Amino acid sequence: MKIFKKKKNGGYAILFTVVVVGIISMITIGLSNAAYKQLILSSVARDSTAAFYQADIGSECALYADNEYNMTNIPVNETCGSDPTDSLNPGIPLSFTPHVTNNRVTSYNLILADENLNKKCFRINVTKTESDVSISTRVQAMGYNICKKSNSRTVERAIEVNY
Repeated sequence: MKIFKKKKNGGYAILFTVVVVGIISMITIGLSNAAYKQLILSSVARDSTAAFYQADIGSECALYADNEYNMTNIPVNETCGSDPTDSLNPGIPLSFTPHVTNNRVTSYNLILADENLNKKCFRINVTKTESDVSISTRVQAMGYNICKKSNSRTVERAIEVNY
């Protein structure tokens, strides 16, 4: 009859291996989580920058329309926000229409052709207030990375110009 002797050192290699693999797994999960968060932050920064530049383009378009045409009698072929390198982006026609008018305040909005676009766009509101000595103008330009407001990834940035 054989008598088996129980070894007192058995199992330490397996325990040590499991502990080392667990530590390496925790480090890997932590680094992956940090990389994922950085990816999300860079995506939000890109979208925010695109929206800000659209607001900038919109404010420049309104300033141009006010300086050249006083917000009225804008030629049909005048466009704004076109990209000469992109044949699919002919720009938005400058079609400011009076929104609210009374004796002292006139408000103009830029009407967009399609507000359900999945590309960058802007909206402009220009308010002119007349006083006895001067006319003050406020340009509010809102830029969007995606025109479709119902999209959860839509970012809006605004620029306001007063003169």
